Amino acid sequence: MKLRIAFYTLILGVVTLLGACKKWIDVQPKTQIDQNVFFANAQGFKDALNGVYLKMGTTPLYGKELTFGLVDVIAGNYNISASNGSVAYQQAFAANYTNTNVQPIIDGIWSNQYNAIANVNNLLQHIDEVDPSMFAGKDHDVIKGEALGLRAFLHFDLLRLFTKAPANGGLDTYGVPYVTTYAPVVTPRLTVKATLANIMNDLKSAETLLKADSLYAKNIAVPARDLRFNYYAVKAVEARVYLWQNDQANALAAAQEIIAAAPVKFPFILQSVIAASAEANKDRVFTTEHIFGLNVTNLANNYAGILDSSRFTSTLVINAARQTQQFETATVGLTDYRNVYLIRNYTTPTAKIFFGKLYQPSGILAAYANRMPLIKVPEMYYIAAECLATTNPTQAITYLNTVRTARGITTPLASNLTASAIQTEIMKEYWKETTVEGQMFFYYKRTNATTVPGIGAVGGYLSSNYVLPLPVLENQFGY
Repeated sequence: MKLRIAFYTLILGVVTLLGACKKWIDVQPKTQIDQNVFFANAQGFKDALNGVYLKMGTTPLYGKELTFGLVDVIAGNYNISASNGSVAYQQAFAANYTNTNVQPIIDGIWSNQYNAIANVNNLLQHIDEVDPSMFAGKDHDVIKGEALGLRAFLHFDLLRLFTKAPANGGLDTYGVPYVTTYAPVVTPRLTVKATLANIMNDLKSAETLLKADSLYAKNIAVPARDLRFNYYAVKAVEARVYLWQNDQANALAAAQEIIAAAPVKFPFILQSVIAASAEANKDRVFTTEHIFGLNVTNLANNYAGILDSSRFTSTLVINAARQTQQFETATVGLTDYRNVYLIRNYTTPTAKIFFGKLYQPSGILAAYANRMPLIKVPEMYYIAAECLATTNPTQAITYLNTVRTARGITTPLASNLTASAIQTEIMKEYWKETTVEGQMFFYYKRTNATTVPGIGAVGGYLSSNYVLPLPVLENQFGY
């Protein structure tokens, strides 16, 4: 099994994207420039890294399909039907992944993610060839650490989408190609276990380098570092990777390191900030809790017509019964901030309920605009709770109650919950917390869930639904 990166689709050069001063290297032999000139100074490396973040924020990736789009659709996070969904999302919801409307979306995820990886590899190839003295202070280590961390992050999400999970016997099955070179070469497709080892190797290298990161080095919150792949983002992905392969001891250690730092560096959002009287002043994405996220250019355009107040056209919606179930509004959820402030409920001209977390009102404060959370602090509490559910249920419950309290839930969980009951509460918390962020599908897959809220009512969730098909082009090359 091998990967062929179609280099003729990439652009080798510097382009200006969306009128910004940030530039990025794409790969295309037709417009070759001397990359040694581009990477002749530190700014070239910064521009190349900025380009990767911009690429990640596009609609085929985390600007839509890997967050509130396809990945949340196949998790059953919306009430998709023939009357309120695009054909592609209707078919994806039904797990018809090879449908002619769905396969191009899946192919776009694969090709664009590997395009971002190619640009990371281009940077890494050059940063090891230049004189480190061209960089000011600790910039060399921070840039290289970010790049290595991003390479691991991007590969891990491909692995989570296109391969079997360890919980379903996937460790010794084929993983995804782990591409570490910038060249038109064939990359072997190793096992899931070997791919995870490569991911962890990059994360550990990034962890060492990013101890130079200002967010780690200073005992304060550092503005905008959550928009870069920082030290704590590395630890958070380590927690995800360890838990994916059921290494609970190491997952717990990584999560607890972040939990310990969170009160200062990633504090829980204050109700006053969410409940601001002016729509434009509300922090709906809880930015203070972001360990890593993106600034998605024109986010409002990405969700226009599918996740907004266009009552006749919104397709990614829920119904009242789903809202009651998901946020437990008949019991503890009446005061839950995620229900009170983040659900947008319209009754005219037609009844529509949709998730307002990403809503971009006119004049929205710059600090909250276009923000897409990819890793938030509550997930680390959920990971820690899951790792302790059997060995230390009291502490597991404490972790869950910490998040619930921070979300305005006034009724704590019972202190005598069983491990199974704790796991149920963890699932419920993920469902409340991560909708439109693209994480629910991965939770279900990691735990090999066979009953998924919103999908379970129509016959359960088959394990085969958890693996997306490889692009047709890759199959032609021997996948």
